Amino acid sequence: MLFPKLDDSPMFRKQIQSLEESAELLRERSLKFYKGCRKYTEGLGEGYDGDIAFASSLEMFGGGHNDPISVAFGGPVMTKFTIALREIGTYKEVLRSQVEHMLNDRLLQFVNVDLHDVKEARKRFEKASLLYDQLSEAESTVVMMNIDPFGEELPEGAQRSTHWRNKEGGLDLLERTL
Repeated sequence: MLFPKLDDSPMFRKQIQSLEESAELLRERSLKFYKGCRKYTEGLGEGYDGDIAFASSLEMFGGGHNDPISVAFGGPVMTKFTIALREIGTYKEVLRSQVEHMLNDRLLQFVNVDLHDVKEARKRFEKASLLYDQLSEAESTVVMMNIDPFGEELPEGAQRSTHWRNKEGGLDLLERTL
């Protein structure tokens, strides 16, 4: 665990800022990688289209096994190349779909959701910290003004802050407001 005891201190805030900056750098690097993956998947798609188009034109040129002209200049051998080119094209298409699913979609999810949650957590922390500071200031003001927030007389010799915090089963003002 990074923080065995979480006290709001300048060191803690510096650590939060450092983690947030690291998350932002990771976000930028992830977006660059995502763009590279998109270009690669587009290239694989174009490669598939090119392989299939070339295989089709080779098949049309080669004729077939029954065509004497095709047999004369190697039609049956070209058929084997046609089959191989179609298989290569199919493998490119499978690779493209896997890269798109396994990398592109997950990277986009990571950048848009997970790394965005880091910023949201920082905002929630700042809001909770502000609320804590306001309530702490309100508590100290009430204690300094020698006012009992519950409108009751304090036992003689009791310290107001101790009485106030221990009232109602140990719940203090912060816990009741949160």
